[in-house]
Amino acid sequence: MPHHHAFLQNRVLAALQPHELQELQPHLKITHLKAGEILAESGKPLSHIYFPVDSAISLFYRLESGSSAGVAVIGNEGMFGVAQVLGGNTIPYWAVVETAGHVFQIESQPLAHLSASIDGLRNVFLLYAQASMTQISQTVVCEKHHSLIQQLCQHLLLISDKSLADDFVLTHEAIANMLGVRRESVSEVASELRNQGLIAYNRGRIKVLDRAGLETVCCECYGVVKAEFTRLLGDPH
Repeated sequence: MPHHHAFLQNRVLAALQPHELQELQPHLKITHLKAGEILAESGKPLSHIYFPVDSAISLFYRLESGSSAGVAVIGNEGMFGVAQVLGGNTIPYWAVVETAGHVFQIESQPLAHLSASIDGLRNVFLLYAQASMTQISQTVVCEKHHSLIQQLCQHLLLISDKSLADDFVLTHEAIANMLGVRRESVSEVASELRNQGLIAYNRGRIKVLDRAGLETVCCECYGVVKAEFTRLLGDPH
């Protein structure tokens, strides 16, 4: 995992014009998030907005029964808190750090004021919000039409992208919570991928051994979402 963290490692920040990013820089602070850390609770406003560099933030909806379902995973392609910046104030989801890593953090109010006064900044946030809608919509498609092993492949590819590494800490329990399935089911399909030589795992650490192989087993959803982020925000740096 890289130790040097730059603004351009985040796709949203990289999509800004130099003078727009310059306006944000005094307010941005690099910080490390721990896996399992809760960043937001359902219905509560955010004090900070996060632009991940090499970490992943998962959004969950918690049902009255106590079970949960994953809504989206946010990493270096985006930001957590765009709804609040654009005037939504709160969201009905919980946000939990899925894989530890670094983010650029900024207080909500200064960012909201800058977004309202700088058109280019607001436009990039709107483009990201559109791309996020594609990700959430494609998650629904994936859950309804694709197998668990395909969903797991997509999730591992996403986490690898967001972690900027092929080796990351991610437990079967965390994956099960995100995919809305039993941990035993995740362990079963993860064993299949390991037997095929695509991944290795031990004590909560997963290593992608054959990325091309994972992409072959994965459904088309990964490519659809990746292409939409590139179309709206440009190629990653």
